[in-house]
Amino acid sequence: MAAVEDSGYLARAAFLMDALMRRVGLDGRAFVMQMMGFGCNVPALMGTRVMRTRALRLLAMLVIPFSLCSARLAVFVFIISATFPNSQGALVLFSFYVISFIAAFSTAAIFSFSHQFKSNEPFLLEIPPYRIPTIKQVLLRGWGEVREFIRRASRFIVIGCILVWVLTNLPAGAQGLDTFGGQLGVFLQPVMEPIGINPYLTLALIFGFIAKEIVIGSLSTIYALSASGVSQAITMSVTSLEAYSFCLFCLLYTPCLTTIATVRTESKSWKFTVFSLALSLVYAWLISFIFYQGAKVLGF
Repeated sequence: MAAVEDSGYLARAAFLMDALMRRVGLDGRAFVMQMMGFGCNVPALMGTRVMRTRALRLLAMLVIPFSLCSARLAVFVFIISATFPNSQGALVLFSFYVISFIAAFSTAAIFSFSHQFKSNEPFLLEIPPYRIPTIKQVLLRGWGEVREFIRRASRFIVIGCILVWVLTNLPAGAQGLDTFGGQLGVFLQPVMEPIGINPYLTLALIFGFIAKEIVIGSLSTIYALSASGVSQAITMSVTSLEAYSFCLFCLLYTPCLTTIATVRTESKSWKFTVFSLALSLVYAWLISFIFYQGAKVLGF
């Protein structure tokens, strides 16, 4: 992204997409940030500082977490490979990218009518000349973003790994659903069963709240199996319909703690942060419920 921006094309991409984004209450810069979110939501949220008004910036921060980041991608590839035939896997994965865009744009369109997120200021953008980016500048900018990400993410990943171990190993001698984590998954079943998610996957989603990278590793701990063993267990216990509903919920539900911390830092508002969390949770459950129950009624 640093190379594209330094080449002068990123500003032109924002200009080209402005007419489309204006229809959902955003501007061309928001599209660029949305694309950055497919790598990681954190730098995309930090990039909203270039938005021209606070209202537009808040609306952009509301929809960026719906981007299918690389951490979610790893989870989807693992689940899809275990539950879908090879001929269908690519189409299933592509469908989540489409849903990601639809979720972001529809949310922006709905909330753009709210006074808090509405902005009528004109879109002004300086178009820089085309130029060849220098390797040194690209590396420096890239390292700056990576360093900031590592600083924010490492603490949560360490905390998450410790929490996974505690919840899946206590009380002493307990395994599976008898652990504290397993009991938590069973406790949440009345909420998660209508969308086809079992206690094991529910617990993995809880750990995913800390960092999406933890989901796959936590499944190995939860099932007490190796990665290949977990894949086989999921193949035998989770249907394709349940797997799709799980991935759909994982795509839309609460982002990781690092993203939440960034939303709080960039918005400087706990009220907005809590609202964005509640919105993503409710949205994810409703969409997964409609999909899962609708597919069952249709006999899939």
